[in-house]
Amino acid sequence: MRILVGMPEKGSQGGPAACEPPFIDELRRLGNEVEEEVYAYAETQLGLIRRILRVIQTARRFRQRIRTGKFDLLHINTSFDSRALLRDFVIISSLPAAGTKIFLKFHGSDGRLLETNNSVLRYLGRYLLKQAQGIGVLSSEERDNFLNSGVPEKKIFLIKNVVQNKLEAPDPQFRAKMNLPEDVPLLLFIGRFIETKGLMDVISACKLLRECNQPFMLLCVGDGPAREGAEVEVDRLGLESNVRFFGYVPEEQTAAFYVNSTILLFPTYHYEGFPMVIFNATAAGLPIITTRIRAAADYLKEPNNCLWVEPRRPDLLADRIIEVLGSAEVRATANSSNKQLSSHFSAEIVTEEYLKVYERASG
Repeated sequence: MRILVGMPEKGSQGGPAACEPPFIDELRRLGNEVEEEVYAYAETQLGLIRRILRVIQTARRFRQRIRTGKFDLLHINTSFDSRALLRDFVIISSLPAAGTKIFLKFHGSDGRLLETNNSVLRYLGRYLLKQAQGIGVLSSEERDNFLNSGVPEKKIFLIKNVVQNKLEAPDPQFRAKMNLPEDVPLLLFIGRFIETKGLMDVISACKLLRECNQPFMLLCVGDGPAREGAEVEVDRLGLESNVRFFGYVPEEQTAAFYVNSTILLFPTYHYEGFPMVIFNATAAGLPIITTRIRAAADYLKEPNNCLWVEPRRPDLLADRIIEVLGSAEVRATANSSNKQLSSHFSAEIVTEEYLKVYERASG
């Protein structure tokens, strides 16, 4: 099969930049002809005019590639949200009318768009979904949302992301290298720092831990618009000695944080489909405390893989942290169960599943 893949630019943050390259490598290993074209960009802080010009240039490149490349399938990595809809409409509406099949992989979706009263967004969404021969979603919740909105069942496919499950061993020198105390549990929050990921809930839970005299160190790995407010809150609560902000860490360097931490804290209520933070933590065998959302709800089971919390409930989050830290059995069970779970998301397994989906979507 000859496939053109719309990819994030090198240096981009987020799930697609991490999970798509090993998937493409496996497609090629299996004998498929795969070419890549930049579809989403690392630089996001552009003015309106420059963003519009960039989308137009991208549309021209894809139109030219489709006209001359004789591709069987165009696989686009995108998201079903208002900002991506505008970009996707411009690019897909510019493509030649016949020939190459279109497969949209939604790395998250805002279900409210399927019910919006905004006539422009409603038109853009319906056009996009009509043009695609296949639509890949990463959770059963999202699949049901699209089906309930009237999208034909034959178009909707429940898919997975590739998770790199061969991580390095824990480093006995990690704490010394990072100037971290040797005798306290390391709580990990990692990802894009936006409000809906739950970082402020984690910080509030840390205040409760300190009041209970529970030793801990919170490692905040990542960056984003919520970072400044989080740092201010840490100072206001007097948690400076218990919380460290590491800023953005390249994806290939994040494994050290996963394998050397004690628990992953991720009380997200964002509309992402397959939170890579959670599934990277399974590969490291980390105990996970998270919300019952999207793909996490599909694949994780309590108590073997995780403990669930409600969003915006730092009191419950603090209780769950104490529960995990107080039970070596819970931690040991999570370690073995999560490593076993992550094996189901290997490049070999996931890519074979995609090829079957491509065949059905192209038929």
